[in-house]
Amino acid sequence: MVKRVKVVLLVLIICFLISVCMHFFASGDKILISVQRGDTVSTTVSHLKENKLIYSKKLFLILTKLTKSQNKFKAGVYSFSKKDSMFKILKSLTRASENILRFTVPEGNNIEQTAGIISKTINIDKEKFIKIATDKNMEGYLMPETYFVDPGMNEEQIIGMMCNEFNKKVTSDMYKRAKELHLAFKDIIVISSIIEKEAVKPEEKLMIAAVFYNRLNKKIRLQSCATVLYAMRINKEKLSVEDTRFDSPYNTYRHYGLPPGPICSPGIESIKAALYPADTESLFFVSTGNSSHLFAKSFDEHKKNKLVTKGSQQRQ
Repeated sequence: MVKRVKVVLLVLIICFLISVCMHFFASGDKILISVQRGDTVSTTVSHLKENKLIYSKKLFLILTKLTKSQNKFKAGVYSFSKKDSMFKILKSLTRASENILRFTVPEGNNIEQTAGIISKTINIDKEKFIKIATDKNMEGYLMPETYFVDPGMNEEQIIGMMCNEFNKKVTSDMYKRAKELHLAFKDIIVISSIIEKEAVKPEEKLMIAAVFYNRLNKKIRLQSCATVLYAMRINKEKLSVEDTRFDSPYNTYRHYGLPPGPICSPGIESIKAALYPADTESLFFVSTGNSSHLFAKSFDEHKKNKLVTKGSQQRQ
């Protein structure tokens, strides 16, 4: 017991001395720290360290443990400066941040759609958001999620926050799996973005992923309606023959292989489907009209499925 008290006192003294030094020499500029639902204490503390708000991640974690604050961090957006002490930062993190706003970006939205959703909640310049995200090649990397944000966050900060969320959810094992498939991770995101737009039922994502891989391996065009709609910047239930001739590198009816980039931001389940497709020889699928699909290994079987589903939305 005496030993524990000594340890606690030592940690508090060290924290105090560090805080005093930081107060005199550090900048008072405000830095926004976003804590999202599901973030671990370690993730949040790493974010503090990356922004040079704390001197030592290990020391802050010890302080968190000694004050029994491990499970008390609240989701929100916090404004700190490098002059703030570790005590003040820890105290703030265990209290709900004030004046926070919340928005939800569902899976399958592209940059323009995402900007529209966010602009309904936060006073941002929609066109500026689109330009920044496009210039940074963020299509596919603005992770779908519910976000808690400060009303004063600008377009670049929000984009950075969403990209950070992508980096949190995409693990090193996922990158390792992409290497096993002999694919760049960018290609995984491209494939998963098409899966996200084509699959309606979550349980079919693995099958749809397998169809695309099988077609790629056999040098068959993907013929995904979703890629054409992305190229045309429209939304319709069924493509016309003229639509399939639309001149764009994203038109997988005209071009072999993958399109040059993602067509939306996929959810984590679609990314997993692209990494671990089903074991099937299917090369075709067609919508039944009730959110599910029929799969076929041969074109003859596919034609029969199309007859069965005649009149419904058809995707290949």
